[in-house]
Amino acid sequence: MNGRSLIAKVFLGLMTVGAGSALGDVERMPGHNGYMPWRGAGFGPVYPAGVSTGPQQQQQAQVYDISPAMAQAAFAEAEFDNRWSGLQILLDRARKDFQISAEYMAARNDFDAAQQAYDAAVESVMARLWSDPQYKDLLEKRTEEQIALKSTGIGTGVRYAVATESMRYSSMATRLEAAALANDAAVQDARMRLVSAHETLFLKERQFESQLYHQPEVVAARQQMETARASKAGAEGNLHGALITRADQLNLNYQSISGNNVYLTGFDPYYRGYFGMGAY
Repeated sequence: MNGRSLIAKVFLGLMTVGAGSALGDVERMPGHNGYMPWRGAGFGPVYPAGVSTGPQQQQQAQVYDISPAMAQAAFAEAEFDNRWSGLQILLDRARKDFQISAEYMAARNDFDAAQQAYDAAVESVMARLWSDPQYKDLLEKRTEEQIALKSTGIGTGVRYAVATESMRYSSMATRLEAAALANDAAVQDARMRLVSAHETLFLKERQFESQLYHQPEVVAARQQMETARASKAGAEGNLHGALITRADQLNLNYQSISGNNVYLTGFDPYYRGYFGMGAY
């Protein structure tokens, strides 16, 4: 019995040593540096051999608070919107005040009166022209050709000839109108007055616009708006940095709690934050 027991113990010892060696070979498979070959490379985080994962550890993760940066960015955006709106209201009120000023109203009334005088002079010449037999004959022939044009087929030679005649009569009538207006002194005087009044009105408007942005209150409002614009840009940059910092801390907490290795991939906060994809 003693001999058989000794042989059994030796056999079991050899089996135990062989099994331990085999398990050791499994844990350290060549070419994987101690990592499980089916983890990583698109299959999730890589677990180092012998390291416990997150659920088995009960550490309390600290999360970077980004609410102050978010509040600052929201306030800066609202401040810029208010400054921009205030500037637009100031400009609109200044333009409306200018349009009801005595100087502008006088120039506007002079332009309207010049326009009415020119229209009346033109109508007087055209009324006299209607009594000219040659002008009346051209208008009648043009009307006849226009009526005939409607009864011709599209794309036919007859239609082309009729259209040509109609345009010729229209051109002759237009030349008579232009000559009558050019030879009338009242029309020319009214035209010169109208041009002068329009130039005066336009010049006053341009002068006002050029001086508007030099008014002290407008200059101050624009400076406040530009200051708000710069503050908004700074707050947005601060918020972006806070998001990256928060992602970095979450990344670090995950690594320290779970023991998992972290790789810089397309889903890493460094890649997303520093390369323009934003941070989660």
